[in-house]
This record gives sequence, structure tokens and C-alpha cells, in this order.
Amino acid sequence: STILAALLLVVIVVVASVIVYAWSTGLFGGLMPSSPSVKEGLSMDSYKWTANSTATLYIRNVGSVDVTIESYYIEEAGQTKSGPTACGVTILVNQALEVPVTPSGFTWVSGHSYTVKLITMRGTQFAFTVTAP
Repeated sequence: STILAALLLVVIVVVASVIVYAWSTGLFGGLMPSSPSVKEGLSMDSYKWTANSTATLYIRNVGSVDVTIESYYIEEAGQTKSGPTACGVTILVNQALEVPVTPSGFTWVSGHSYTVKLITMRGTQFAFTVTAP
């Protein structure tokens, strides 16, 4: 009876160890259903320049949720030249829209490359490069 009790105690310890190991490695979390993650995704199809020194970006929503662009910044060589500038453009999933980008406080310099950072309502940043004509 003492041997049986010791054997039963060893089995209980081994089973408890397996459960703790499985829990710590996330096995149970992997088996449980998880909530779907929200994925914002924007890509720039192209851009053009208008006569009033506005860069028009053609932005496509390639994510799984609608995206509202709250504001944008214009940077050159890592330094912010303009922004934040309010935008308020909402792009539906799989839709492409024009996003006008107009500098405030500086003018585009011909031949220089600028980074336009679009900031969404969820706080995600998307950076696109344009070169002034």
C-alpha cells in the first residue's frame, strides 16, 4: 500500500508537470480561438503634381479594415518640414483615393525627395516618398 501511494504520487507530479509545461509554452492559448486582428494597410499607386504646388497621392487601402487618414507630415532628410496637417480622408477596403498634400511653411524644392507620413485614426503611420518636379 505504501508502494502504491508513492507510485500514485509520482503519476500526479508528472501529470501536473505536463500541464504546467503546456500552459507555459502557450499550447492551450494556441488551441483556443482568438479574436481577429485589425490590419491597416495602405500603398501608394502613384502621385502627381498640380499647378498650385500640391502633391496628389493615389493611396490604395490594401488592409482588412477601412482607414481614415487623420493627418500627414512632410519630411526631408529626416527633418519635419510641415505638419501635422489635418486630412480626414476615409479609404474603404480595396479602394484607391486621391490624398492631396500641400506644404505649409515651406515650398517644394525641385529635384528634392520628401517623405509624406500619413497618420491614421488608429495611430498607424505610413510613409511614402515623392520627388518634387
